[in-house]
Amino acid sequence: MNHRSEPDTPDNAADQTAVETVTVPERTALQPADHEAFFAVLDRPPVPTEKLCEALARHRKTTINR
Repeated sequence: MNHRSEPDTPDNAADQTAVETVTVPERTALQPADHEAFFAVLDRPPVPTEKLCEALARHRKTTINR
C-alpha cells in the first residue's frame, strides 16, 4: 500500500504529466473570420439532415436511458 503525506501529490513524472493533462484547460485560438463563423453556427444551427434524423432514431432504439 502506498501512503502519501499529501494525497494529491504525483509520485513520478508520468503522474505529473497526467495531472497537468487533466488540469490544464485547452485553448484554441481562432482567426477573426473563423471566430465569426463558429459563433454564427451556434446562433443559427443548420436544420438536421434526413440522415442525421435517421441516425438519432436508430440510436434511440438501441440505447437504454439511465
